Amino acid sequence: MSYVDAIYDRKHNRIKVVERINGKRVFTDSPVIYEFYYADVNGKYKSVNGDSVSRVRTKNFKEYSSELKVHSHKKIFESDCNQIFKHLSNNYLGIDAPDLHIAYFDIETDFDPERGFSSPSDPFTKITAVSLYLGWTESLICLVIPPPNMSKEEAESIVSGFENTYLYYDEKDMLLDFIKLVDDADVLTGWNSESFDIPYMINRMIRIMSKADTRDLCLWDQYPKKKTFEKYGAESESYDLIGRLHLDYMLLYQKYTFHEMHSYSLDAIGEYELGEHKVTYAGTLDQLYNQDFKTFIEYSRQDTYLLYRIDQKKKFIELANVLAHDNTVLLPTTMGSVAMIEQAIMNEAHRRDMVIPNKKHISTSDDTKAAGAYVAKPKAGIHRWVGSIDINSLYPSIIRALNLAPETIIGQLRPDKTDSYIQDKMANKKLNNGKTKKGASFADAWEDMFGSIEYTDVINRTPGTTVIIDWEDGTSLECSSQEAYDIIFNESSNLSLSANGTILTYDVIGVIPGLLERWYSERKVMQATKKNWVKLRDGIDLPARLL
Repeated sequence: MSYVDAIYDRKHNRIKVVERINGKRVFTDSPVIYEFYYADVNGKYKSVNGDSVSRVRTKNFKEYSSELKVHSHKKIFESDCNQIFKHLSNNYLGIDAPDLHIAYFDIETDFDPERGFSSPSDPFTKITAVSLYLGWTESLICLVIPPPNMSKEEAESIVSGFENTYLYYDEKDMLLDFIKLVDDADVLTGWNSESFDIPYMINRMIRIMSKADTRDLCLWDQYPKKKTFEKYGAESESYDLIGRLHLDYMLLYQKYTFHEMHSYSLDAIGEYELGEHKVTYAGTLDQLYNQDFKTFIEYSRQDTYLLYRIDQKKKFIELANVLAHDNTVLLPTTMGSVAMIEQAIMNEAHRRDMVIPNKKHISTSDDTKAAGAYVAKPKAGIHRWVGSIDINSLYPSIIRALNLAPETIIGQLRPDKTDSYIQDKMANKKLNNGKTKKGASFADAWEDMFGSIEYTDVINRTPGTTVIIDWEDGTSLECSSQEAYDIIFNESSNLSLSANGTILTYDVIGVIPGLLERWYSERKVMQATKKNWVKLRDGIDLPARLL
C-alpha cells in the first residue's frame, strides 16, 4: 500500500487517504490521533535535547485542546505538527512510492474578434480542444470542437485521419468526457497549467455548467481549492485539486533542472531535451483553427505528446513522488522545501526515539533582514597567485563539520562588542550641515564581516582581548581569547565554534547533521549506481559484485 493524497477532515476528526495498490485506487478513513508532549522530569520519553517529557494522546480534539491549556506553562513538543504528515509518517514511512496514473493534458481556447483571447479568470471564450496522454494506458487522445464555418462532413473527414480523436458540437459534452477520461488519474499535469489550463478549465466549467461539476475533478466530493500566487509582479489565481493532484510540469522543470534556460516555453524545452518542436504554423492560432483545422489538431496533440516525452526522459513527477514518500509529505509539498525538510527532520528524530519542540515564532519588523552569507569583495587588479575552491555541498558540509544543531549547543561567546558595533553602524548620524544620515540596515551593517568580533578574536587569539562564554547550564566564564581558544580547540576537545560564536559539542551527532550525513551517503550510493547503469547502457560489462 502507498498513498497518493490525503485530507484532514476537521469536522469529523478523520484523516482520509487515497492509495494506489496493485494498480487499483483504494480509500482509507482513520481517526486523527491528537498528541503532544510536555516537559516532565518523570516522563518516559526524550526530547532531542535529552530532556524527559510525557505524552498526551487522544482521539478527541476538545480533550486535546483542554490538555494543552493545562500544560501551557510548560515547554510543549510537537503540538504544532501537520496532522496529515504525522499520519503519513506513522503509517507509510519506509514504504515505496506507488506507480502513479499520470494524465498529461493541454487545452486550446477560442478567440473573440472584439474582445480577443479571454483570461483564466474571465474565460468568456470556449475551449476548442483538449488533448491528453494517459500514461497508464499509453494512449494519446484529442477532444475537439470544429470551427463554426466548417461543415459536419468536412470536420468528420479531417478527424477520421487521427487516432483516438473525437468531434464535439457541445463544449459541455466535451468537458464531461474529459472528466470521464481522467477519472482514474492520480495526477494531472500540463505545461504552465498552474497559470492557464487549470484555472481556465475550472472557471469555464463554473461559467457554462456549475460549480458542483468541478468536484468531479477532485476526490472525496471536494471542490478545487482556490489559491493566489504572484507571477511577474502581479497576483494570479489558480486552484489545487484534491485527491486527484495537479502538478505544473513547467514549475517541476524549473525546480529540478539546475541550470538556467533562456526560455521555458514548451517549444524551447522540447527542442533542448528532445530535439523536437511544437507544430509550426503561419499566422495566429485563431487563424490556424479556422483555416487549417487539420494542422490545429496536430498542434494540440503534439503539445501533449511533447510534454509526455519530456517526462519520460526527465522523470520529474516520479522524482517528486519519491521525495514525497521518503519524507512522508504530499506531492505538492515537494514544490517547496521548508515543510518537506521539517518533516524529514521530525522523522529522523523519531527514528532516534526523540521528540522535537514546537517551532518558535519570532516577530520581526519588515525592515529587519537576515545578514545572509559572507561574500568577500574582490580586490581589483593583477595578482600573481589566484586560487578558486568549489566546496561540495557547502552549507550541508558546514552543518555536518560543526555538528550544528539546536541540541548540540553548549555555549555562546557573549557578543557585546559585535552588538555594539552593529548598533553603531545602524544608528542615524547627524552631519555637520545639520542633516541626518540614515544608518545601515542590519544586513548592510555586517558588510565585510565573516563572523562576530568575539569569534575573530578567539580564532586569531588576539593579544589583550577577553571574551565571556555563557554556558548552557547558566554559568559564565570570562577569559582571554587565547584561553577560550585553548578550551575549544585543544587536542582532547570535543567542541566546535561557529562564526557567530556558538560553541557546539560532538558528544552526540545532532539530528540535522545526522540526517544530512545519511542523505549524503545515500546520494553517493545513487551516483555510483547511476554510473553503473550508464555503463550497462553503453554495453560495458560490469563485475558481478556491481550488479
